[in-house]
Amino acid sequence: MKFKYFIFFVLLFFFLCLTIAFNAGGSIIHAQHFTSESYIIDWGNFNLTSGRKTSVNYRLTDTVGQNAPGLSEGDSLRIKAGFQYIYDMSSAISFTIDKLNIDFGTLVPGIGVTDTNLLTVTTPSGRGYQIMAQQNHPLWINSSNFIPNTTCDLDDCTATLSTPWTTSNKYGFGFNVTGIGATAYFTNSTYFRPYADFSQNQESVVIASESSPVKDRQATITYRVLVSAFQAAGKYENYITYTLVPRY
Repeated sequence: MKFKYFIFFVLLFFFLCLTIAFNAGGSIIHAQHFTSESYIIDWGNFNLTSGRKTSVNYRLTDTVGQNAPGLSEGDSLRIKAGFQYIYDMSSAISFTIDKLNIDFGTLVPGIGVTDTNLLTVTTPSGRGYQIMAQQNHPLWINSSNFIPNTTCDLDDCTATLSTPWTTSNKYGFGFNVTGIGATAYFTNSTYFRPYADFSQNQESVVIASESSPVKDRQATITYRVLVSAFQAAGKYENYITYTLVPRY
């Protein structure tokens, strides 16, 4: 038994010496710096152990050896120091949409019609997400008979800029997004924009984003279409593509 304690003491002393040796020399200070012919490792601390342990009756996540591991809280700050907190945010990434068909029914000139989609996002540990969107082409029967993309009330909204669209004589098709991740892109529910248009060689654009991990975060897409009395009758359609991009 005494021999085992002695071995542990020697190993612990070895770790401490390693830490001192790699931090003592030079004017540049590294938390931990290790080199060999094949590798260079710079690391914030040198743990004795960390990870997830289980038994019949218990589950444990821990960090042993890091300076000041644990939860620290202030008036406007929360710090979770230690590898065990990774497991708090280890949800699998997911992206769902509530329905795949939007039907505006029979349109009446001068009366805007809307429908909605609900997007739900969960991201693992990292720096959040971006939702990007693009349409394949305008709502059309064919390329010469289409409903124009909205330009909003003052002809000033674009695929990357939303502005108010509330009047009944500015015709077109556009969308709005509401939710925590959309506030930087749509001021409120009256702000709309047209989709980036693949048929016009426009790339997908960001319509919602956040810089921290989220769980079951929801964004509501509101589609709006408004036609004039001169719009030809027929069945108009297009496809909208939403892409979730995790940020790391």
